[in-house]
Amino acid sequence: MSVEESTASEHEHVNREEQRPRTKIIGLEVPIFFGVVAIVLIGVYMEILPDNLTSGLIVAMVLGGALKWVGDRIPVFNTFGGGPILCILIPALFLYWGIFPESLATLTDDFYTTFGFADLAVTGIIVGSILSMDRNLLMKIGIRFFVPLLGAVLCGLLAGGLAGQLIGFGFTEAMFFVVGPIMGGGMAAGAVPMSEIYAASQGGDPGEVLARLAPAVMVGNMICILVAGALNGLGKRKNKMKNFSGDGAMLRTKGKEQTFEADNNKDSAFPFSINNLIIGIVISLTLYILGNALGSLIPALHPYVWIILGAALLKIINILPMEIEKAAGDWYEFITKAWVPAVLVAISAGMIDFASVLEIVTNPSYISLTILTVIMAALAAGFIGLMVGFYFVESAIGAGLGMADMGGSGDVAVLSAGDRMGLMPFLQISSRIGGAMMLVILSLLSSILM
Repeated sequence: MSVEESTASEHEHVNREEQRPRTKIIGLEVPIFFGVVAIVLIGVYMEILPDNLTSGLIVAMVLGGALKWVGDRIPVFNTFGGGPILCILIPALFLYWGIFPESLATLTDDFYTTFGFADLAVTGIIVGSILSMDRNLLMKIGIRFFVPLLGAVLCGLLAGGLAGQLIGFGFTEAMFFVVGPIMGGGMAAGAVPMSEIYAASQGGDPGEVLARLAPAVMVGNMICILVAGALNGLGKRKNKMKNFSGDGAMLRTKGKEQTFEADNNKDSAFPFSINNLIIGIVISLTLYILGNALGSLIPALHPYVWIILGAALLKIINILPMEIEKAAGDWYEFITKAWVPAVLVAISAGMIDFASVLEIVTNPSYISLTILTVIMAALAAGFIGLMVGFYFVESAIGAGLGMADMGGSGDVAVLSAGDRMGLMPFLQISSRIGGAMMLVILSLLSSILM
């Protein structure tokens, strides 16, 4: 065989290899990925991993990548948020069964909360999703978002209270200990201050009160994820009703649909690069510092609220060059693709107590009220959103489930299951501003009814 023939044969072999489809998980071919899994699990079960950011990140990324890959390939289940739902359920369940060592829970919890990874990821998603939005669309939505938000709060309180009265749970008991914590903006920003408010009204111990509130937050968050996945699946149906789903767009517009993704002109003028990620990190973390500074000066508003307001102001006054807006969008895209499954695993393993979840599930009255609260919040937000020009699914998720989930970490899980990460700014408004509004309402009611 001549040299030319040999070279041609090698090129043909290479071309066949390149054309052959290869299954990959988080960018790695399956044999290599499971080699990584084996090494990571050895470290986990030998309990030799140091309790730091590095260990927590690789464990969460590997488990998250595997669970998302499996869940996304289960027929039917994958259209209802399969991968993200497995990421949020399996780690907590395996810890409960003793399949995973307890040290995994400590590692992932410290990685996500103590070491501040939650702030890094959520801030990047908030800032990037706002700065990569269409400016005109952001200005059009404006104050109208608070209409379905308030509707979700009022309908949740009323429906939960009445249902609690009918089934013998009690109107005030249902409103304060089921609806309140679910619609209160999460654990740290909602249930913890809520327990202080209730204890002050009742004269009890805040810790004991918090123990009654926490299960509703966790179970409600899990139901929110399932409802978000169901809404996403219904939104993909070909025979869906008019204005039911905007496929990620919140506002109904005439003519060409507008979404929350970065402008195509920016994509062509400023292609993805490592330098864009550097700029995106700097911009998002600068707004994080600004948000915390303003939060310390005006503690009535959570720092995330100030981050949202700061990013929205930069977008509205149009002060940043398009290159920087595109860079923030690229950083947001990187986080959603590389780290969201890891975040879900960390939330599940480090923050969800499956024993508490099972205890609640065995109480039919409690679980019925929890499900009713979440569904009523979503339906109210969806239908009221239709009246003010939003799509049903996006309004139900943004204003309804955003109020009912577990705050920042719950927002990520809900949007991942609903396949609408671009709605993050609206869920943050729901969780933070809506949650603060809920605390004020419950504080007033507890002084009267408790």
